[in-house]
Amino acid sequence: MTKVLMMLAVPAMLAIVPVAHAQNAEGPAAFGKCAVDADRTAATALLATKIGSGESKSAAKKLADKNGACGAIIGRDRGEDIVRGAIARQVYTETYAAAPAALAGDPAPFQGSGDPNLVQYDLARCAVTRDPVAADALVRTGEGSAEERAALPAVVTAVGRCTPGSAKVGFSKAQLRAGVAEGLWAYRKGSAAQ
Repeated sequence: MTKVLMMLAVPAMLAIVPVAHAQNAEGPAAFGKCAVDADRTAATALLATKIGSGESKSAAKKLADKNGACGAIIGRDRGEDIVRGAIARQVYTETYAAAPAALAGDPAPFQGSGDPNLVQYDLARCAVTRDPVAADALVRTGEGSAEERAALPAVVTAVGRCTPGSAKVGFSKAQLRAGVAEGLWAYRKGSAAQ
């Protein structure tokens, strides 16, 4: 049985609870590579849409269609967040050969989407702004690898710094990886534009 993290934010720390998970460990990474190699324009266009929008959901569903060559390898979890994260991971690792610079000082205040349906996405994006080096390390690891297990604690700590008070938010490991990958892609693109 594959293990996943359910993170429950508590005031000063995150608790990690293993739960069953049906995601094919190599599926998202292999899917991301396949989708970007097959149609980079459509794949990157997905990342330009607003997560949770009808346009994003439709494009993600089309890219992950199980009857397509790439959709057949993603695994059982074909959610919009997993599809977007897999594509973001692939584009990010192709575009940036090295990790971003570590923060020098306090990070800028984080502004989330304000959409209660996107809390996990906002927290993952915030974690990237708190520790971009740890986020990069996680995104570059193989899913289910020893390197991933070594990289997760720093990202979990960064998520904890973004979680208000005693709020409780659950993530699967696949959701966390996906959100961090997309958040890192946006973070690096934004840094390059400044």
